Amino acid sequence: MAELPRVRRGPLESLYAALRRRAPQVAAARPARDGDGVRVAYRGQTATVVWDDDLDAYVWDSEPGGQIGPDAEKAAELIAWTLATPAGPR
Repeated sequence: MAELPRVRRGPLESLYAALRRRAPQVAAARPARDGDGVRVAYRGQTATVVWDDDLDAYVWDSEPGGQIGPDAEKAAELIAWTLATPAGPR
């Protein structure tokens, strides 16, 4: 049996997956390269979320000090709430 390809896993990939589950109406784009964040958008509002290694937490890239938290599922819900979207799969 052939070996499965390696899947890139990290905090931003986990956040992207959580957004797809928790807030599928939010447009989310995976990081294009290392150092990029997850770009999110809903009805004309856009933001970028990055992982801060020093804080071990997700933070808003556009707001200095705008911490979201370390849990991907809770972060997805907070992102959806901030963008005024209903959280939860539809």
